Amino acid sequence: MAGGGGGDSGEPEFQIAPMIDVLLVLLIFFMSITSAEVLKVDKNIVLPVSPNAKKRDPEFSKHEMAINVRWNAKESKAYVNVDDRKFPDLALAVTYFQEKKKNDPQIRAVIRGDKSLPAIEIQRVMNIIGEGGIADLSFAASNK
Repeated sequence: MAGGGGGDSGEPEFQIAPMIDVLLVLLIFFMSITSAEVLKVDKNIVLPVSPNAKKRDPEFSKHEMAINVRWNAKESKAYVNVDDRKFPDLALAVTYFQEKKKNDPQIRAVIRGDKSLPAIEIQRVMNIIGEGGIADLSFAASNK
């Protein structure tokens, strides 16, 4: 008897191989769509807590650019990463912001600043973002 039979009993048997194939395809799909978002987040940053923090709108997330600003207290220095690119000199980021603005006029900068970050460092980052031509700006915070 060809294909799908269950032997002599006449009942179809459950085939596990096609189910594993489907599950692996789904796993790869979900990994591929979430990896880009995960890479933008610096796990070393402890966000400030705000009881009024709101979840981000999925509609805006298509046009968001993550700017991670981590504070190193030992060196008294801020480290800036923009979309997984390190900028040791913040002035070099201006051309990057201008490029992003040219490619996506609706681009929005989301500053993810460490809660121990001095306000002057946030101001420096905001000035560079403005020089890059990006006017839409928001800050990331946790509500927990």
